Amino acid sequence: MRDSHVWLLTGPSFTGHDGPFLTNRPETSRMSAIRVPRSLSFFVLCLTVVSTTAKSGLTAEELARSDARILFLGDSITAAGQYVNDIETAVLLRQGGQEVPQIVALGLGSETASGLSEKSHPFPRPTVHERLDRVLKAVQPTVVVACYGINDGIYQPFSKERFAAYQDGIRVLIQKVHDAGARIVLLTPPPYAGKLSEAPAPQGNSEYDYRVPFPAYDSVMARYADWIMTLNTEDRVDTIDIRTPMLAAIEASYDKDPIHPNAHGHRVMATAVLANWDKVMPDGEPIDLAKVAEDNRWSALHLLVSQRRKVYDGKLLWEIGHQRPGNAPEITLEEAQTQAKEIDRQIAALLGE
Repeated sequence: MRDSHVWLLTGPSFTGHDGPFLTNRPETSRMSAIRVPRSLSFFVLCLTVVSTTAKSGLTAEELARSDARILFLGDSITAAGQYVNDIETAVLLRQGGQEVPQIVALGLGSETASGLSEKSHPFPRPTVHERLDRVLKAVQPTVVVACYGINDGIYQPFSKERFAAYQDGIRVLIQKVHDAGARIVLLTPPPYAGKLSEAPAPQGNSEYDYRVPFPAYDSVMARYADWIMTLNTEDRVDTIDIRTPMLAAIEASYDKDPIHPNAHGHRVMATAVLANWDKVMPDGEPIDLAKVAEDNRWSALHLLVSQRRKVYDGKLLWEIGHQRPGNAPEITLEEAQTQAKEIDRQIAALLGE
């Protein structure tokens, strides 16, 4: 990367095309980047772009976005997006048509902060550090909310070496977020919901992995979560405990899959984050999700938020690039932006009712 340029994702007015971010990435995830002059301070990731100096001229079809940009990072749980959609829907209803932060969720399935991977995994697990610099330059967040851990123990018994790799990875994440000028909020890993009495054992020479986790893997997650919560005394670092409320609702939060929470589990996660919303947005206040969800517009609004996240954030994830095999959405980023703007108009109209 030349010093005179930065990589940013742009809207309809690109300045050029300069090939893939990486040359060693699987072909299925190799995406193109836009090279723009470093003199551009940032690309506003606003789906309906509204100047902060012209808010008084908003029409009923425009959704007012503040300058705050909240970036959610994590593994497949964040990639599923349900708890982020719950959070954004609640924030939109709570703000009542006033300025709302831009919320972008770029979780990636199988990802870790530690850089570790099981030998038996279908492909080497991607690490957030491979893409972190590009993500931060593209989104330019004011705050990053990160949830890592469930994959970082790679489903094996506790080991000091694996724990140290997780700690090192989280500390690098914190430092890079701070270097980008943002604050960071760390969520504890969610619990592993497997039942010891039903846990199978590896066969032959195989090892524990995501298919056959160590039966007491939740004890590993407990240690990881405890350590995350010790970081809240550091400068520009806040922590939120999602593990404890999920343990209290463990039966309702998981179905047959003991790793990925169901819709109720995502709601529990969102409830915990919103109860600590003043940690995410220092000028904000805690939000009671159960109360906000009583609004008769909740279901319709949640559907629109989910659609926009799938269309826009889903495309942006691939446009920035990553190392997880798969197929990128066929639409262009410009097409995704156009669709997202239309969804934003529908959201604004719903909020105006």
